[in-house]
Amino acid sequence: MFASSWLILLFPLLGFIGLSWYGNRISRNLVGLVGCGTIGASFFMTLVTLSNLLFLPPEERVGHVQTLYQWVSAGSFKLDVAILVDPLSVFMFLIVTGVGFVIHVYSVGYMHDDPEYSRFFAYLNLFIFSMLVLVAAADFFFLIVGWALVGLASYLLIGFWREKTSAVLAARKAFVMNVIGDVGMVIAALVIFETFGTLNFADVFASAPGMFRPNDDSMLLITLLLLVGAFAKSAQLPLHTWLPDAMEGPTPVSALIHAATMVTAGVYLVARCHVLYELAPYTMYFIAGVGIITAIFAGSMAMVQYDIKRVIAYSTMSQLGYMFLAMGIGVYSLGMFHLMTHAFFKALLFMAAGSVIHSLDGEQDLRKMGGLQSVMPLTHATFLIGALALAGIPLTSGYFSKEAIILSSYHADMGNIVFWAIAVLTAGMTAVYISRGYLFTFFGRLRSPAAHPHESPMIMIIPLLVLAVLALLGGVLGPWVDSFLAPVFGHVAYHPHDNALESIALVVGIGGIATAGLLYMVSKERLDLFKEALAPLYDLLFHKYYVDEIYDYLIVRPTKAIGAFLEQKAEREGLDFTVDQVGLQIKEVSHGISLWQSGKVRSYALNMIVGVVTILLFVVFM
Repeated sequence: MFASSWLILLFPLLGFIGLSWYGNRISRNLVGLVGCGTIGASFFMTLVTLSNLLFLPPEERVGHVQTLYQWVSAGSFKLDVAILVDPLSVFMFLIVTGVGFVIHVYSVGYMHDDPEYSRFFAYLNLFIFSMLVLVAAADFFFLIVGWALVGLASYLLIGFWREKTSAVLAARKAFVMNVIGDVGMVIAALVIFETFGTLNFADVFASAPGMFRPNDDSMLLITLLLLVGAFAKSAQLPLHTWLPDAMEGPTPVSALIHAATMVTAGVYLVARCHVLYELAPYTMYFIAGVGIITAIFAGSMAMVQYDIKRVIAYSTMSQLGYMFLAMGIGVYSLGMFHLMTHAFFKALLFMAAGSVIHSLDGEQDLRKMGGLQSVMPLTHATFLIGALALAGIPLTSGYFSKEAIILSSYHADMGNIVFWAIAVLTAGMTAVYISRGYLFTFFGRLRSPAAHPHESPMIMIIPLLVLAVLALLGGVLGPWVDSFLAPVFGHVAYHPHDNALESIALVVGIGGIATAGLLYMVSKERLDLFKEALAPLYDLLFHKYYVDEIYDYLIVRPTKAIGAFLEQKAEREGLDFTVDQVGLQIKEVSHGISLWQSGKVRSYALNMIVGVVTILLFVVFM
């Protein structure tokens, strides 16, 4: 029934191979058609797979493994090239291919004048394929393969403009930080194989509950090691520093990383391995704690940034914190629901910001924008919808998903008032910083006299309109998401209702919007006084809590110093000196021996006679 599901992965792979080999030989129109068409075909096959899955009774929707062939067989160990088709993987397929397709279409207009147009679409197709491999994996081995491919694709796309030093450095930073997570994943897989004798999801998840008690040392070790990979890929503390710098890549790349691929992988990993995490409640509390701390940490930094893409990037970190909070308190489907709505409004915000940047000839500084409301009415309207959804204003998709997590952070069995209070405070911050970005961009006067803004072409506007509709209406899919994912998680998520707590969160959100309006529209003089009064705090936030500087001081500089010491003492004065001395001694010995090689026949004859006489004397007298 699900054999055709392989085509979901095959189409993007063919697009990548075709554009890599022939992209420079075909027209730009054909490049765009192939790049978008392969992802569109993959999305269509996802819909076919979804329809096949929905025809089955709920209890029969899990565990469908489609094996292409057996790759490795050594004793009891077997490794199949296979994909897992169940509600969770299909749910992720829909987001990756659906939102990814919209971003591809947008990229046709955004990257139209780039000289490396075909290379860009080849990398985009590779990115989608890599994420699909990660999501479709039926075992930990191919999960890690997809995990690594996603890291490679992000490296290529973040550093796409390789003539920019900042882009190359950002790509390298993202790659190194994610490799740290990859190491955790590999060690976790080794421990899992040692413990269970298999890497297959179905076998591991079926065996774990009968083998371990809650918070067993082995289970804590496995879940924490997996969490290293999840936190690195999803930019959670303390492995988050790569994400803001990743904005050096083209804006469609930012939209793809933040909405449909890469940073959602960590949330997916925890959801996929929820059976293991439920056997490690301590780890789940740790996940929730790191998630909610990351949410407020990133939200506070977003309030003072001036790069429009970095403001939205920090909001991604913050919203991912909400998702990890949901995973940590055990309301998995709510976390996945927020992952879906976040994909809609975050892709919308990035692409609307890209429309602004495209109009202003690459300008990203909020202080050089303004007055675009009337010049770019469609971009303005779509950005506003995305901002309202991010802020969690009622009737938008973000309201339904985020409000459910906030309420569950208090009412869930593993929830508490601390989680709820920080979640509400973060919601207020979210409203402030996204309203600040919106007001800076579209109101007041244009602060860059050299710019000549204009509305973006329809090839960029139509994707914005599609995402705007989803960001507005996507909240109605909440009950469907719960019931669709219930066979994977074993239950339908409980949706608490608390009028008092809902009112508090709503008031805080609206208050954040009003605060931003007062500070950035009505009384800018007061804003300057406010900055002066809180100058130390403002500097701390503006410099991102000096985390990069701390890492540089504690890790980078000592590592460089150790490297320089080893280069001098171990390599130059140790290895190089030893090798040089061996060469010199051989040269001296060779020079001594060369004295015997004079080329004179009489000398050779004399040496032979002396040798013969010596041998005779030895034979006679010994």
